[in-house]
Amino acid sequence: MTTREDILERLAYADALSYGPKASALIAEAVTWADALGEEDLQVVTRLALTDGYQHGNEEWKALAPFVWNLARYKERPDLFDADQVRTLHWHFKWSVAVAAANPKVAKDQVRQLEASLEEFYRSEGASMHVVHGERASVAGLLGLEEEAAEELAAWRATPRDENSDCEGCDPMRQVAFAYRTEDWELAVGTAVPILREDVGCRVQPQMMQSLVLLPLLASGRPKAAWDAHLRSYREIRRHPNALVSIGYHLEYLALVGKIDRGLDILRRHISWLDQAESAHALLGALRGMSLVLREAERFGRGEEALGVVVPAETLWAPQPTLAAETTISQAYAEFSGWARRLAASFDARNGNTTISDHLERSLARASFAEHADAGTRVELLETPEELPEAVPTCQPVEAGAGEEFGFSSALGMVSLGQEEEPGQTAGPGPLEEADEPFPLVDLTRPAPLADADDAVRRYARTLRRVGVDTEHLYIVDQAAAHSLLPEPGRAPDGLEIEASLLRANAYSRRTEYDRAIEERLRIRSMRESQVGVLGAVEIDIANLDDEMTADRQSGRDATQERAARLERAEEMLRSVASRVDALIGPERSPGASLESGSPSAEACVLAADALGNIISVLTELEAKDQALEAVALMERVWGRIPMEMHAENMRDAVDMARAEVLAECGDVFEGCQLAEEVMRRHEPMSLLVAGRGRRLLGVASMQVEQFEEAVKQFREHANMMMAAGLPFTSIGSLLNLGQALGVGERYLESAEVLESALSRAERLQVPGMILFIHQFLAQVHMGLGEHAGVLEHSLAAAEGLEAAGRVAAAKEAYTNAAMAAGNMDDNVQSSALFRRAAALEDTSTDQGRLDRGRMLRRAARALVDDFTVAMARSRLDDAVEIMEESRAAFIEVEDGGNYSSAWEMGDWHDDMSWILWRTDENSLAAEHCEAAYEGYMSKDDRESAARALCMLARLHAEREERDEALAACARVRELLAHPRWQNHDALSFVASIEESFS
Repeated sequence: MTTREDILERLAYADALSYGPKASALIAEAVTWADALGEEDLQVVTRLALTDGYQHGNEEWKALAPFVWNLARYKERPDLFDADQVRTLHWHFKWSVAVAAANPKVAKDQVRQLEASLEEFYRSEGASMHVVHGERASVAGLLGLEEEAAEELAAWRATPRDENSDCEGCDPMRQVAFAYRTEDWELAVGTAVPILREDVGCRVQPQMMQSLVLLPLLASGRPKAAWDAHLRSYREIRRHPNALVSIGYHLEYLALVGKIDRGLDILRRHISWLDQAESAHALLGALRGMSLVLREAERFGRGEEALGVVVPAETLWAPQPTLAAETTISQAYAEFSGWARRLAASFDARNGNTTISDHLERSLARASFAEHADAGTRVELLETPEELPEAVPTCQPVEAGAGEEFGFSSALGMVSLGQEEEPGQTAGPGPLEEADEPFPLVDLTRPAPLADADDAVRRYARTLRRVGVDTEHLYIVDQAAAHSLLPEPGRAPDGLEIEASLLRANAYSRRTEYDRAIEERLRIRSMRESQVGVLGAVEIDIANLDDEMTADRQSGRDATQERAARLERAEEMLRSVASRVDALIGPERSPGASLESGSPSAEACVLAADALGNIISVLTELEAKDQALEAVALMERVWGRIPMEMHAENMRDAVDMARAEVLAECGDVFEGCQLAEEVMRRHEPMSLLVAGRGRRLLGVASMQVEQFEEAVKQFREHANMMMAAGLPFTSIGSLLNLGQALGVGERYLESAEVLESALSRAERLQVPGMILFIHQFLAQVHMGLGEHAGVLEHSLAAAEGLEAAGRVAAAKEAYTNAAMAAGNMDDNVQSSALFRRAAALEDTSTDQGRLDRGRMLRRAARALVDDFTVAMARSRLDDAVEIMEESRAAFIEVEDGGNYSSAWEMGDWHDDMSWILWRTDENSLAAEHCEAAYEGYMSKDDRESAARALCMLARLHAEREERDEALAACARVRELLAHPRWQNHDALSFVASIEESFS
């Protein structure tokens, strides 16, 4: 039979969980238990908890029933409520009025009755009317009565705050919401100033206010402040379904500033929340923002694009059938805007006016602030926001401490939004920073789109007959890879089978499918050699060597042992090309005019020069500076004999940029950067190739000398150019470089945004290799941000990808990071499961693998019982003990040797077991394991670990109020750590606290 203690235990467990349906369901069950027992005080307590859970857990409309029950009970039996519970009832009452008004199915008369009851209740309790006027202002807005809302706000401002008032961060949102609806942008911004500057705040501020003022900031001429508020607040709300109304504000903002790609990404990410909307008002706000994004996407030519996600059916607030993922953006726009209008009309019908629909229509018709859509062609980072106005006062002060009991606080923030320095701002220019004179503009003219796979091959083949690389060549490879415009082997047009194969291989490389690229080139190697001789074989071999090295670098594989062999291969290819060049144009310094355009010799020289370009790249990565510069000199010789009409780019620029790359990446950083800058300033406009190579070189060099802000500047420009030029794969690489530079520079927020943009692009292009790499780095960035949910998400995705790729060591590390993140989120069951997945990857054919498996399983066992309550921990004790036995079996047969001691390892096992038993309230058994742990540690004279075991023993006795035994354990710790070197050890501080408790 359920007992009183069971109910209290259930409430304690639910209280330890995050708000949401899971916690609320547990409390609802406790309510039924309390009713069954007939315990009147528990009936009140459980319903107060349930009301709170619903209101905070995205189910606020469900809170009305338990609240009404408690209110009626309070009127009948006020003696059942203590002072704190009465105060809680005050808060529940004011929230319930707004909940009713936010649901058009609640009649206007009922809403008015609730308002009157609220006033009566507050007056009877001697409370200030500040809350009553504030709630009436909010309700008036939901009833479409803006004049009444203005009057109530005036009364709200004139009435003193008290302990029932919302915190100083949340209370002003009433006035900001009114200003938003009536389009008084300066009032909205001015009211929000203290919150935006973080002078005041709470657990939901400033992110809720930042979301609400996005449009006011933008419309009042503060676009930088709006972007700043968007980035900062979206990260805080994006994992919380009860922030759906705020998501609507973000989507509205993104639509109106032309950020269509980002808007669609966020829309697709949160569209599944629509059927979880906690109110009709929240749903309407989300639909308004989503409709605007879809409108702008259609306006800029994306109407036939598939929405790409399923829109769930909605049955609670405004019935809407499921929409399939294949629904086009144009169709979705019509559906969403119609859905929003039907919902607004239901408010109108209840309210007896058209205010809600009028506001919706003004919003849906609002003109964009952007002349052109930013279809993901620019990277925006944080900049110093525009100056904010003077704060607009809202009300009289409240007594200190009011609101804190309900999760609100008024602690001062760390940064003033209006005075913040630009993130990462440095005191002065560094030696690698570009001169004050800007670089020339870049020619970003896009080539004609590819018609089909045959068109791609024909155009690609023409680029192979020109020396160097131009935008056409880059565009063809990137677009062919992105849209799979690659003919199957044996189906190339015009007999261009070899050229088609080379295009396929390069496209596979772009997609990080390096093994596939290498295999494709090897398939035609003999054909290519028969066609053009030794240069054809070198062309294949050097491209494959480059891919091998790139694959190793991206996978984090240590290829040190292969360096000598790879260098020898590259040097041999360089000698082969040099020999062939001598045969084609004569030995070095031999005079000679340009070869005849289109002649076999000229075409062979083109192939030789392009092969040398790859050889230079490989030698540079191998840090073979002298050999790389020798290859540059040879390339310059060859290029000089090729007729100008066969040049894809400026010869001098290409040669000097290659030389600059060798110098910068092989130790002569400043000389290389100076040469690169000189090349970049030669022409107006600058070619995309020169600009891209130059920006990348300056970025990499800046990273080498730890000038991270300069690296960010260069990589950002590189990314902007590549996106504008329509190079999807190159753009992802650019964004990765930028994200890493931001992360290393500890600009984690911006790093996460940039890398998530790269991840979204990689997922759209379905590039597993890139996706895996981005997940790995995003996990690190989220560690820097302290966002445990992000660490879990990306570590787990990385772990599964690494495991599938056979990269076991990296997968174990990622699973471990994911397990720790789950533990930090208090999800001990998932944490334990992830530790077990890491343990399963250990190689148990080796002693070290068996030891590592045993230790990882011990972490899994500890995680399993690290629960919120002793009762929940005890419910998992048997499973934890089973895991511990599995752990012991893993290492028990490993024999002593080297630094390994089986006795010490067994002591460590007992130490973990004592913690598990202590955590599950099995203190007497735990004490036995403490003694065993002590013996094991002391077998290696490990006094520090032995002291830890004795501290646990002292804790166990102290918790059982066994004074003599506890003090004896403390004395053993003091004896163990008697040497002066231990005098500041934490164990001594701990036993001192135990001793003091018994004094």
